[in-house]
Amino acid sequence: MRRKTEKLYTSLLQMRIVSFDDIVRSASRITATSPNRRYVYRKYVKKLVDTGKLQPIRKGLYAVLSPLEKPEKHETDKLLIASKIRKEYYLGFHTALEYYGSAYSTFNEAYVCVKPKDRFDPFHYGRFTFKPVFTKDTASHTFEKSYAQSTIRVSSKERTFIECIDRVEYAGGWEECIKSLAELGGINFEKLITLTFDQKKQTLLRQVGYFLEYFKSTSPFYEHVNQDLLEKLRTRVQGSPQYLIRGEPGELNARWLLYIPEDFEEKLKEI
Repeated sequence: MRRKTEKLYTSLLQMRIVSFDDIVRSASRITATSPNRRYVYRKYVKKLVDTGKLQPIRKGLYAVLSPLEKPEKHETDKLLIASKIRKEYYLGFHTALEYYGSAYSTFNEAYVCVKPKDRFDPFHYGRFTFKPVFTKDTASHTFEKSYAQSTIRVSSKERTFIECIDRVEYAGGWEECIKSLAELGGINFEKLITLTFDQKKQTLLRQVGYFLEYFKSTSPFYEHVNQDLLEKLRTRVQGSPQYLIRGEPGELNARWLLYIPEDFEEKLKEI
């Protein structure tokens, strides 16, 4: 039994963060059977936890510690943990910005985008907090990426841009959002415009147009935004003026029919 336990531990060690399902699959390969889940927990998991080789993160989720690693000094990988909470998910908003290396600040929160049926209660592990963000679609404009000898699913740069503007509270607020998006290189602007149209939200369409135009003149990552694409966005602006930031009045930007809060553009120049 000890030999099988050590084999199981060695196979899990490569993954670093494992779900109970991961453990059951590995145990099945080692024993060449389909062991009962209770048996796997009693014979393998409990023993590995008791010896400090597995550290519980939350129910059904574990960190795999290296042989010389002390539990109190365990270095937590926020993205790996976030990727193991649910099977259908993607890492989005500020967490995606951090993955792409454009986030202005590093947050202790990780945003895991899931369908309402896959909701989970926010929880803490180490210094990090893991929070669900509900969405109807966890597949479109998301990609599996290799990360730390594992695989994580993250929103595309285009979806990240749009969602951060649409739900800025998950991007750290306007200042953090704008500073971060300004550094988000490699966006496919045609895809971004198409995805914006797909949302069918007038306020969002105007916001995307407004910020793309601003970034075009201020960020090297956006200087090649095609003016024809901006015009394609602008021609879809319909209806009466709206607020850039809900509830904050300001001067009307006639091009995008947006009320821009007082001193907002001056503050942008300071960012």
